[in-house]
Amino acid sequence: MHRHNEMKRMNYLTHVLQVCLSCVLCTSLTAQKQTFVPANDVSFSILTERSNYRAGEQIALKYKITNISNAPLYAPREWESRCPGEPHLWAWFENSSGQHFVPGYAASCLSSTNSKPQPIGERMSKEAVLLRPGEHLDGTLRLDTTLFGLKPGAYRIEAGLSGWAEEKFTDTELSDLSRMVHPLLRGEVPASMHITLTP
Repeated sequence: MHRHNEMKRMNYLTHVLQVCLSCVLCTSLTAQKQTFVPANDVSFSILTERSNYRAGEQIALKYKITNISNAPLYAPREWESRCPGEPHLWAWFENSSGQHFVPGYAASCLSSTNSKPQPIGERMSKEAVLLRPGEHLDGTLRLDTTLFGLKPGAYRIEAGLSGWAEEKFTDTELSDLSRMVHPLLRGEVPASMHITLTP
């Protein structure tokens, strides 16, 4: 009888210990800080001053990145600050036949100091903008309709906002990023609008 009671007590203590460990693990996982947050934590929109432009005219495309989440996050500026860098924001044309006219970009390193790897904190201080809930980042992209010799007609301007890709960072850089107070945006967000080019 004594042995039976001892076994019940041991089983009870084992069960309590398992429950406590599960609670600690769940709390730890819940509280774990994210280094990246998904792209749907922001809204991305584009706008032009008018809907009609002459063929050959330059178009000022305004964009807005808004934090629609419940927590602060880092959104990207237009270009990566590393060298050579790639754009975080890009825009192009689509004609009525579905053909795309995508401008290229040239990344140049003007000096040997620019081509050296930057500490990740320095890079993010130039490349990332902290947006608290409801805050937005505004800017303008210039689209040159002469670049492709676009003919008069209906076009759709397509644009893309690209966050940071985890696989593009080294393990050391990821470790440094994990110590940032707020997470960075990852993934892509599209936006589009219609315009007409006139003769």
